[in-house]
Amino acid sequence: DYSSFPIIETDRLLLRRMTDNDAPAILAEFGDPRVLEHLDPDPPVTDIESALSFLHWLDGMFTAKTALRWAITLHDSDTMIGTCGFHRWDPKNRRAEIGYDLQTAYWRQGYATEATRAMMRFCFSELNLHRLEADCNEGNIGSAAVLEKCGFTYEGLWRHKFFEHDMWINLKQYSILETEYAALQESE
Repeated sequence: DYSSFPIIETDRLLLRRMTDNDAPAILAEFGDPRVLEHLDPDPPVTDIESALSFLHWLDGMFTAKTALRWAITLHDSDTMIGTCGFHRWDPKNRRAEIGYDLQTAYWRQGYATEATRAMMRFCFSELNLHRLEADCNEGNIGSAAVLEKCGFTYEGLWRHKFFEHDMWINLKQYSILETEYAALQESE
């Protein structure tokens, strides 16, 4: 359980609570067609007002203790470059699903991998999870590479899981268990 919003530091990143000041960054990211190829924000973000509503919706999940979403920022700047977090948290079965997204200017620089490893550490050590899950669109090669680099196991393909952008989307499903995570930590 987490009573206050956790702040996580890594070598290059600070994962912090989002604020209303992050609305322009949310709008920039979720207004980018290259980002939207791989995800479909719900509720949609189309202007500053909807970006603020999206931020408040995310924060409400933390307040309800059903999910948590961090702003990903660089250490040398408080500017948000993306978000990451967990949802579908099931304390009884000790599992949750993680996700992450970045503005395109920050793709292919290891930031998603660094943020994912930080989330894994938090979820396994602070939330005492047994299983972490993640999925990505079949065509999202970058996200699949992040998960595999972090030690997740590919479990299979959910065919036609969602209808987005006027087509059916296949989702790749991944997971990592606490024993697998512990073995990774011992080998590092």
